[in-house]
This record gives sequence, C-alpha cells and structure tokens, in this order.
Amino acid sequence: MQFEIARRADFVDVTVTGPIDVPPLLHLIQRLGDFTRESGDTRLLFDLLGMEGEVPFTGQIQTGEQVVLSMSHLQRIASVVPRDRLTRTSEKVARAQGVKLQIFVSRPAAVGWLLDDAPLAPESSALDVIRLGPAHEAIWDATRHLFPPNAQAIQLPNGTLAISWPLDGAPQGVHEMAAPVTVRLEPELLQHLQHADEEQRERIAVRQEAVLRAGLMGYDPLTPVPQARVIVLG
Repeated sequence: MQFEIARRADFVDVTVTGPIDVPPLLHLIQRLGDFTRESGDTRLLFDLLGMEGEVPFTGQIQTGEQVVLSMSHLQRIASVVPRDRLTRTSEKVARAQGVKLQIFVSRPAAVGWLLDDAPLAPESSALDVIRLGPAHEAIWDATRHLFPPNAQAIQLPNGTLAISWPLDGAPQGVHEMAAPVTVRLEPELLQHLQHADEEQRERIAVRQEAVLRAGLMGYDPLTPVPQARVIVLG
C-alpha cells in the first residue's frame, strides 16, 4: 500500500493506492491526525479509488473508530471509494460520535462537499447508529459488565451490535481500539425482545448473558490483525 500527501489551497489531499492492508491504513490515519492538528488544517480528502481489494467489515469499523480518535479536530473529512465497495460503515461509526466523515464515489462531489461551508444537517442514518433500539439496548445492559468500563456499543443499520473500546496505550496493543466484538440477534430472538414489555425484555436479555460470555472465550482485543469476534444470539 502506497500513499501520497499533497497540500491543496483549502484541504489536505491524500491518495492511497495498492493492495488494501488495514493496519497500515489505521497507522496512516493516526499520523495524518497528528500532522493536521499540528498544521492547523481543517479539511482532509482520502482518495481510495486506486486501492485494490476490499476492506473487511471489522476493518471498516476500526477505520471509523480511528478517524474518531485521530481526526475529531477536523471540520470535514471526505473519502472517495469505488462504487462497488460503498458500505458507509466507517462513515456511520464516525458520525455516531460526532465526526463529520462522508463517503463518496466521485472525487468532484467529495471536493465540493469538503469545501462547502453550509451547516451540516443531522442525518437520520447517523442518528440510527447513535441510538440503540430497545432490543439491542436490553442486550447491552445485560452484558456490558463483560467488557471494560469504557467500552462503547453502537447499532449499525443492518442490526449488528458492534462493541469496542480504546486500548489506552496498552504496551502490547498495535491499534488504539480493541478488535470489535459484533453481536447479531437471530430474527426470532429479536422479535421476542421487540414485542416484550420492559420487564420481560430484561429477563430475556439476561438469559443471553451466558451465550455471549461463552462467545468471548479466546477473544483477544489486542490482536495485531483486525478481526472481529462475531457472536450470534438466539
């Protein structure tokens, strides 16, 4: 993976080419965060049209989290990807935590948005990620004690509950965030939770704690290769 950084009149222009490799990409985001903070930059463009391969789902989550950790000082961050790789997962993760990242499939559209000074309206897709639905909130309330106190859970539009947390400079850690734990609710369980009253929902969720606990066996938050632990409940 190669990258080229150019300073334009109003933004920092980063072009990334070659085979996709998530750990170097996360490191690049961290370094660019330091660079733009020290230089007083406010806008940045990632041109990923020349990257080869696909970023795995867990890598998309970690990319969004790394943007939050390293680039929250920027006013706008635009990323351009090939149309067939557009998922918006990293965008939703970043926007859920207040960072203005937006993904495009056209470089001119990305630059136009990047340089636009109009106020940004709240996006329903971002709000959907911030707010856990009653079913997912019940599962998180019943199982959050299995994770560090600073762990965060977000609900993606596909219904996946994604959980991760800052590693706070752990000496063995390669990345700043723990490898995500993703929790998927089977349709029958989801339906039971959605139709239950609050007390029933809590009892159903508590019964899933042992399943999630067992699913975490062998999980390593410090794994050097971004790899999510997928746990299915139901």
